[in-house]
Amino acid sequence: MKVNMHTSHPSAFISSTFVDLYEDRTAIAGALKARGLNVNALDIRPASSQSSKKEIQNGIRESDFVILLIGDRFGSILKSMTGNESQSITWWEYTTALKMGKPVIAYFKNVDENDPKSHDDKSDPLYRKKRVQFERFKIQVTNRHNPSFYSDPYDLAEQLDESLISIYRAGVKDLCSKNSELNNKISQLETELSTLKSTTIATLSPSNNSIGGLLSLGLNQQQTDTEKQVQGFMAALNKSKT
Repeated sequence: MKVNMHTSHPSAFISSTFVDLYEDRTAIAGALKARGLNVNALDIRPASSQSSKKEIQNGIRESDFVILLIGDRFGSILKSMTGNESQSITWWEYTTALKMGKPVIAYFKNVDENDPKSHDDKSDPLYRKKRVQFERFKIQVTNRHNPSFYSDPYDLAEQLDESLISIYRAGVKDLCSKNSELNNKISQLETELSTLKSTTIATLSPSNNSIGGLLSLGLNQQQTDTEKQVQGFMAALNKSKT
C-alpha cells in the first residue's frame, strides 16, 4: 500500500455500482471512519463544482487504497466519462486505480436472486452486451485480487474491519523498504560524488596540462549531475516521511 501525501489521514476510495450497493457503501464508509480513515467517494463527499470524472480521478489519486464492491449489476456505460464503449463506470474506476498504482481490495456480494434492483434490467438494449462484459470484468478482478465474498452490509463491514490491520502492516513494510532503498542509493551517490570531487581537484592542479583541464569540464558536469541525483533522492526520502 502506498501512503498518500495529499491528506493528513489515511483514506480509501469506494468503487461500486450505486443503486444496488448503496447500503454496502454506507456500511464500510462507517467502518472506515470509525477507524479514523477518510472516505473518497461521490456519494460520501460533499458536492463539488468539478466534473464527475475529475472528482473521481482526484478521489482515487488522493486515496491510499481502493475498495471495490461487485454485486450483479454491471452498471452504466458512459463513453463521455470513460472514453470506452464497453467499460462500466465501476470498471473504469478500477482501471484508473490500477494505472495510478493503488492497491485494490475486492469484495463480491452473494446477491439475492429475487431482488430486482440487484440485477441489470433485462429490458435494457445493452443487457446482453453488459452481461458478457461483466463476466470479463469479474474474471479480471478474480485473477488479480482473490476477492472475498460477503452476504450483507454488516458482514462486509466486519470483514473490512478485520482486514485493515493487515492492509496497514503491508503499507508500513512497503514504506520502510522504499526508505531503505532511498538511503542506500543516497549513500552510493554520495560516495560517487566524493570520488568525483577528488578527481576534479587533482585534474585542476597546476601540474596538469590543458587536456586535463578539458577533462575536468566533463567531470564537473558529472559531479553536478550526481549532486542533483542526491538532492532528488533526499527530497523523495523526506517526502515519504511526511
